[in-house]
Parts: sequence; structure tokens; C-alpha cells
Amino acid sequence: MIVKRVDELKRFIELIPESGLDLINIFRLVEVGDVLYSRTSREVKKERVSGKMDSERVQVVLGVEVESKIIDPLMRRVRFTGRIVYESRKLDLLGKYHTITLYPGVEIKIQSKKDFPRLKAFSSGFGRRAKIPLKVICVSVDDYEIAVAEFTNRGLDTIYSKQLPQVDKSISWGEIAYEESFDEAVDAVKRRLIEDKNAVVAVFGPEVFVQRFMNYLRKKSKMVFERVKASCSISVGGEAGIRELLKSRNVPEFMRELKPFIDTIEAERFIEIMSKNPERVAVGVDEVLIAWEMGAVEKALVSESYLWNNIEDTRLERLLEAAERGKLDLRVLLDGLESSEKILRLGGVVAILRYPVPLKEIREAKVGRG
Repeated sequence: MIVKRVDELKRFIELIPESGLDLINIFRLVEVGDVLYSRTSREVKKERVSGKMDSERVQVVLGVEVESKIIDPLMRRVRFTGRIVYESRKLDLLGKYHTITLYPGVEIKIQSKKDFPRLKAFSSGFGRRAKIPLKVICVSVDDYEIAVAEFTNRGLDTIYSKQLPQVDKSISWGEIAYEESFDEAVDAVKRRLIEDKNAVVAVFGPEVFVQRFMNYLRKKSKMVFERVKASCSISVGGEAGIRELLKSRNVPEFMRELKPFIDTIEAERFIEIMSKNPERVAVGVDEVLIAWEMGAVEKALVSESYLWNNIEDTRLERLLEAAERGKLDLRVLLDGLESSEKILRLGGVVAILRYPVPLKEIREAKVGRG
């Protein structure tokens, strides 16, 4: 989330959502009665002197006083509907109904009519980027497969994957056949590097194949070679290598700061603690809520998919509000990661506890009293 401006006098903030998680946060923050401003295009009809009607699409900023809000877990979108109370150019739209659909990367303005202090407090954790967010293009290669994945704080995106030809390795390791496959992977890397001049490249896999690929880059693609910031050895390449990379101790420090790696570390720590002492963890929203009410939660983890599908669950809302107030250390695990899938299979919400708690017995006792 990038917060561009906060105006306390007019009670509004201008911001740019960057991810699905940002859309969820905006959905929670915007209340009925607030005014949401967004740029859109409208079709305007004009009558010629001859009586013929022409139409054109014009850009306009509309302000909608929110009457209802809808979250769409399937499409990963949030929508706000209400009457238009502001138009940046006169189009006779005031008083008509309009729906604003939010998208990552599209700037909006929120004017709070009820709870601006909450909006301001939330926005204080964000700001203009002090630096461009890090993007790492990883090439994972061995003698069987080559894959290219993009790592950012928004998540992991595998952009290329292909099995390498099985050649006679006694003949110069099948140099020509391998290089033809390398060409395609490097083209995928180049496209991302052209899109983002601040992106860097890292190469991973068994050492002999990392060196082979680096030699190829040195000879064939100076542009990519000069953007390689790290090359490290892991046991396997391809998509399996990308999964291993998230857990590897060989990952350079600059990559460990990216959210996919932090999410994986946190999830693996939870799994390890659960396997050693099941009473040191809470599994499922009910257990996590009980543990939090007892003051026993050290850290909670929630899958992004679970958030999208249960955002209006009052139990989950209590946990999110606690996190918003700084009363709960809560980490949202991005979709597309094995770590997030593991937590989703365990109920979507879990927590590491400060000390062992017999939560199952407590839950059963509560059910019995109910």
C-alpha cells in the first residue's frame, strides 16, 4: 500500500493499493457513509446540428457516497456502490448510482465521515516508497528442467518452466541442445528486466549446472549477466528448485527480506513447533480466538485465501481488529506459496502460543456449557 497524502482537515487519504491484501484492508476500513473517489471513464452522447447522436468516452473522477460494499473471493475484487456526490467535470451524474471496483495499482481517495482516526492510524504504517520494492528474477536449473520465477513482496510468480532435452551428456554435455532451451528462459528474464530496471537476477541449482548457465550468459547475454546479483547451489533445479529455494539456508540475505521467504520461515516454524508439542499451537479460528482471549498467542498466521473467503466472519474480524490495534502479532501468508497452502489445510488460521494450553479441552468444555 502506498499512502500518497493524508488531509486531517478534510478527513481523507489518497492511496494506491498494491496487492490483494491491500484490497481486503480497504474493504474493512471503508464504512457506509464514507465517500470513495476514483477515476473512471464514461460514455457521453452529443447531438450534432443535423440531429445525429455521437458518443465519446471521457475521463472523470467520481465521488461515491458508499451505501453497500461487496467482496468477491472468486475474482479477488472489492466493490463499493452508492450515489454519486462529486464529478470532476459536469456530466449530470450527481445523484445517480455508480459502482467503484478497486484494482491494485489504481489510485483512490477515501473521505471518512465516521471514523477518520482509525483510517489515519492505519495509514500511518505506510507511505511513499523510500526505495523501489525489490524484485528478484530467479533462474532455477539442472539437467532435467529450467524454470524462471519472480520474487517480490507481492508474492511468487513462476513465469517460465520447461523440461530440458535428454541428450548424450558424454558429447560436450549436449551443449547445443541445452543452449536452445536456455535461449527461451533468458528471453523470459529479459522481458521482466526491461519492465523493471531495478530488478536483479539470481541463479540457483546444482553447482555444475549453475556454472554452465552462467557461462552461457557470459557469452550470449551480457545484459542479463550484468544483472546477476547472486548465484548459489541447491540440490535440484526447475520448479522443484524454486520450492526448495524458499527453505534453503543458501539464499542470499537480500532475498530473505522478501515476503515469500519470511512467510515460508514463519509457516515452517509453526509446523515444527506443532510436531514437537501440539499444545504449543492453536489450529483454526476458534482455537486462535480462545488463545488470544487468554493472552497466550505469540504469533498468528492466516492464509490469504482464508481471508478472502471469510472476511465477514465476526470471529476473524475480532482477530483482525486486534492486529490493527497492535494487540495481536498477525502475519498474512500470500497465496501461491506452499506455506500458505499448508496453513489453509489446517483451517486457514493458526497461532504459535507462548506456553502450552489444552485448547481442545477448553473448547469441548465451552461447547458443553453452551
